[in-house]
Amino acid sequence: MADLKSFNATPVNSSSTKRARMIGGAMTAAATAVLALMVVLDFNGCSKAGKNAQASPASQNVSGPNATSPIAATRQPVEQLEKKVEAVIEKKKTIKRASTATYKNSMYGITFRYPKTYTMLTPDADNKDSAWPDPVAMNFAEPGGETLTTLVLPGTRASSYFKTSVNKGLTAEQCSKFASVPEPTEASATPSADASETSINPPVDADDDSIVPVKTNVLGVEFAKAESVTDQSEARYYHHFENGACYEFALGVEDAPGTTKPVDHLQVFDKLERIMTTVKIKSTSVPVVATSEPTTPTTPASNPQQ
Repeated sequence: MADLKSFNATPVNSSSTKRARMIGGAMTAAATAVLALMVVLDFNGCSKAGKNAQASPASQNVSGPNATSPIAATRQPVEQLEKKVEAVIEKKKTIKRASTATYKNSMYGITFRYPKTYTMLTPDADNKDSAWPDPVAMNFAEPGGETLTTLVLPGTRASSYFKTSVNKGLTAEQCSKFASVPEPTEASATPSADASETSINPPVDADDDSIVPVKTNVLGVEFAKAESVTDQSEARYYHHFENGACYEFALGVEDAPGTTKPVDHLQVFDKLERIMTTVKIKSTSVPVVATSEPTTPTTPASNPQQ
């Protein structure tokens, strides 16, 4: 038999082999590092995308050179609203109110305000030369009334008036009533063409059930009210009993003769009613006059036995 000798293989430790192993390990480490870096970058990219998706449209609008914060954005409308309010306040301050005057009667305690555009007529003035001395007759249930003043506002299409009268000879019950036939005024005291018309068309027709005096309240003061309406005129009467006298306020509007475009009476009465709301009647104590009944002298009874 052949004699077999054992052979022990020993690794080749040449320089080329060692260099190849070192290069391979370096390449493996580099690849591993690149792979890890890609994983990290991909994770950061997903996180940023999720944050951008959750961001509100307001955050997108604030980007750029003219960006404003949400607090500043909400503050701007408030500042604009404040400027508008200040502008309205300044405008109201500059509005000029209509110039008014005050009527005062110390004898009967009456005061009221009225626009200066109205002309005031009093019994002391020379009313005979006026184009409209007395627009309407007094409407007391009994005679004895006295006209204190009349406000008139002549117009091209219509004229309005506010007349104040008083009657000291009426009771509270009589003051709540109105006349069926008006008292003749100085202008109609003499017979004229209009005298018959005045008696036919009184301020309030007592036989007309459609015009019934009613009670009304004007700023806490109670009045008896009656109305009279014709084709060309409309009047409202207010009666109030105070200080032992009956006060009458007559408000009215009359269309100009031959007018083809009548005015709106409601708008005219709105102005007259505003004057009515300023009326104040000062309450004063009315002195009570004591009346003594006549006494008959008594004579001593005679004694029949004497």
